[in-house]
Amino acid sequence: MRTPTRRDRLRAQMSEDVRAVAREIITKDGVEALSLAEIARRVGVTPAALYRHFDDLADIVRHTARDIVTELTGELRAAVDAEEQTDYAARMIAPSRVFRRWSLAHRQEFSLLFGTPTTAAGDAHGDLTSEWVRELAGVWGRVFMQFWAARPYPILADGELAPALRRQMAAYRAATGVDMPLGALVVMLSCWRSIYGQVALEVFDHFAPLVPGGQEPMFELLMQELMARMGLAEDYRPPAPES
Repeated sequence: MRTPTRRDRLRAQMSEDVRAVAREIITKDGVEALSLAEIARRVGVTPAALYRHFDDLADIVRHTARDIVTELTGELRAAVDAEEQTDYAARMIAPSRVFRRWSLAHRQEFSLLFGTPTTAAGDAHGDLTSEWVRELAGVWGRVFMQFWAARPYPILADGELAPALRRQMAAYRAATGVDMPLGALVVMLSCWRSIYGQVALEVFDHFAPLVPGGQEPMFELLMQELMARMGLAEDYRPPAPES
């Protein structure tokens, strides 16, 4: 393996600095506030210098988003791994709670990854979506595969699925490696759809001010409903009180 040269280290540091500045702007003002000129000004280089490290602004967004996805999925995996291997309810609920907490604490980053495509992201938005779909599949998909192998839950047979849905689930399975029957994937993705919808409503304040005080009670009700759907109702445990 080639030993990194001083130039390699400087290039790596510049890339890291640019991504850090881009995330700082995203966190404070949103992704639409990004511009090559502003990033260059904060890093202390000319805009032209950025092209030595990135193709364009969308490429900066793409790399910054990868950092965010890595951070988020790292926290989700840690939440799963902290639970007992056979406590399937906890291994599903723990990362869901972490996802909600992270999303509320990182609303602009959530909007970049999971919200409406932005001008600044440009053509990179499709890449962002594909990457976080695969990464999240590596978290929840791993748990669902373990659960399915131990305690299969009721599903629709392949022939009972609409042809278009069958094709979509087959494509998802091939892209993510979540190796389960198509009907089991439908259940998993339906759970994710419900979790995402609940969290998005809270992140974007769609319930406020009619329902003050946060949406944790509704979120926990959703957790109970999802566990009951898979025969894990008795294994649901409410979150520990905050100290």
